Amino acid sequence: MSRSYDPRMHAYDDHSRGAGVLYVLMIVIAVAFGGFLWQLYSVPETPRIAAQPGPYKIEPAPEPPPAQALPQTAPPPAATAAALAEAETPTVELNPRPDAPEMPTFAANGRYVAQLAALQSEASIEPSWRRFAARAPALFAGARMDVQRADLGARGVYHRLRAGYFATSDDATLFCERIRRMGQDCIVAAR
Repeated sequence: MSRSYDPRMHAYDDHSRGAGVLYVLMIVIAVAFGGFLWQLYSVPETPRIAAQPGPYKIEPAPEPPPAQALPQTAPPPAATAAALAEAETPTVELNPRPDAPEMPTFAANGRYVAQLAALQSEASIEPSWRRFAARAPALFAGARMDVQRADLGARGVYHRLRAGYFATSDDATLFCERIRRMGQDCIVAAR
């Protein structure tokens, strides 16, 4: 018995083979898409640091009690005073012109602050404050350090180093203008 050629059988085989390839291709695409989703959602969890209990603002250290009165000594001669002045750390001149505006006025519990920096390291807060104060001691004479903790989610936790306090935004703006003359950024903010 010999089989005779049936064109319908040959067309059915080609159609079945094409459908099988299509099913395999769909499975490959589904597996690839599933793998993509697995990679997308299996990113390791970003570690989160819990905030310490208590307030975020740092109160300044209490002032030491006044020292016992020492006997008055004669002021140093003019030549010695000039030599001492030259040996000090250079500071920024705050009022270079006679027509320069006045110094900002600080308030004991003002509504405004001047943000000087946003630091990720809590350990760098004190050194940064001291660096600012050393560059312009006259400007920072009445300033109090204020630190605000800001959790920015995936971007991390920042500590906003701010100087204050100012009763008006004009005083805070005046302070920031002086800081900008030193080449440093400064932002006026309400507390």
